[in-house]
Amino acid sequence: RQGDYRLILHSKVFWIIFAAMFLCVLQTPLHAAQMNLMLMENGLTTKTAASVVSIYAAGTIVGRIGCGLALDRYPTHLVTAISMGFPAIGYFLLATDLNTMPMIVGAMFLVGISVGAESDLLSFLVARYFKLRIYNTTLSLLFVCSFAGSACGALAISGTLRLADSYSPFMY
Repeated sequence: RQGDYRLILHSKVFWIIFAAMFLCVLQTPLHAAQMNLMLMENGLTTKTAASVVSIYAAGTIVGRIGCGLALDRYPTHLVTAISMGFPAIGYFLLATDLNTMPMIVGAMFLVGISVGAESDLLSFLVARYFKLRIYNTTLSLLFVCSFAGSACGALAISGTLRLADSYSPFMY
């Protein structure tokens, strides 16, 4: 319905979630298409970088389960801040020169948490703050935001790689 879009687009909550989700998914191309290259820039061999991917995958599982459990028990804003704060710490650590194996493994685990938590958070936030009648419309608009954020992140990575020949400026 046409009135549904007006209701959604005039909602301050929608725009807060939209902006936050956009910013949170900017880094998606790093852990989607560029992960091994980013890890190799931190001094890992191809073989070691591939094994670190399993730690990242474990982080996504922990993020999915942990976020779901936490959303049922704790305030939404706290769960959201923690779920999206962990990967920020992980990327910061990856951007530094602290390229020890335990640091990289821990950082990638923290990054993985966000991937597991993102979908749960987005669906939960829409269900919590919008009427069920417009749930799918609202969620689809926010997923469009996610895809746009990821595309903008890819452009930003390309730009920073061109300028600095490193992933670090983007991760900072």
